[in-house]
Amino acid sequence: MNPTGIPTKQGVGDLSDDDIVGLIDTLQPDEGARLMRALPSRRRGTIRARIANAHRDEILTLSDYPETVAGGLMNSHYADLAADTRCSDAVRQLAAEEHAETIYIAFVVDADRRLRGSVSLRDLLRAPKEATVGEVMEHDVTAVPVAMPAEDASRLLSRSGRAFLPVVDDDGRLTGILSFNDAFARLEEEAAEDMQRFAAIAGSGDARYFDVSLWSDFLRRAPWILSLAIVGLMAGYIVHVYEDALDALVILALYMPMVADTGGNVGTQTSGLLIRAIATGEVSLGRSAAVFWREARIGLMLAAMLFAFALLKVTFLSNGADVPAHLTLHMIALAIGIAIAVQVLVSALIGAGLPLAALMLRQDPAVMAGPALTTVVDVTGLLMYFMITTAILGI
Repeated sequence: MNPTGIPTKQGVGDLSDDDIVGLIDTLQPDEGARLMRALPSRRRGTIRARIANAHRDEILTLSDYPETVAGGLMNSHYADLAADTRCSDAVRQLAAEEHAETIYIAFVVDADRRLRGSVSLRDLLRAPKEATVGEVMEHDVTAVPVAMPAEDASRLLSRSGRAFLPVVDDDGRLTGILSFNDAFARLEEEAAEDMQRFAAIAGSGDARYFDVSLWSDFLRRAPWILSLAIVGLMAGYIVHVYEDALDALVILALYMPMVADTGGNVGTQTSGLLIRAIATGEVSLGRSAAVFWREARIGLMLAAMLFAFALLKVTFLSNGADVPAHLTLHMIALAIGIAIAVQVLVSALIGAGLPLAALMLRQDPAVMAGPALTTVVDVTGLLMYFMITTAILGI
């Protein structure tokens, strides 16, 4: 077995055709495709004929791509929308999705399935009911060519600060998505081939996926999931506590998504780069101080840039009609700019701190830092945003 739990080429030889067909039926399409590639060529024809019809086209299409390119890593379980769909209908469509890996981000395609943009569930919920997806979607979307080397595609995703990137063919048609988990797994495999160190650092060097008992696996995951669920409730509570501030100054609500997205992007980028450095052995607990010093300086530079951006955005592109008489747009811009700058700096430090904390606790940095990052950054970002803006503006 390899680290993903899929038999290796040598292990496949010990399985009967019935065993292979049964295993493929239980796997995700991308995992089934990986198993198909591990089969000797003389057995593929027989197995292809026996794969369940519901999975055949999807798995066989994915199996045409080697694991060395982005097409071999992509997952075909994504949500897509048409540009002329009303936002209210799009929300219902996403809510009815059963197989998509995520409904929080959907990709917009035309009639020929060419990628036109992306839209978040948050933007759909905030849009007027009669607005169309095309009116609120993001047009400038980074797409991964299906033939791009897998490691390059994984690094592109890590640098983008996003959880998913679309994968397109030579004609720009959407063929799948590359997720952060798949990208990180690829980078981890590359590091393991070179140094064989990451698993030992994580404290489970010889433990494969199926070798861990269900109870042990549950105990490893449950504390994090339960803790993050509890922490996640705080975000809603924070907004509730500051309802009066939002009522007094509606403009604050308009910049809440910017605070959350900016903090998440900075934290995810920092965490992704640091996890890679940990996997290759470049970073260890002994270099924690150097990591924090480096990220603090980078965070300050990013904070200064985004402070200036927020200041200009609020000052020159906001409507001052709804500003109370005792306040000015300049004061509001200063408060929001400072709040975003502080959030960026804190997010960079959180993005660095979580993987290092995982090392200290002898946990897998991907298991600990990945799920925790977004929740922690969102909660701390909202809290600092409201505390700083209300304190400066006196509302």
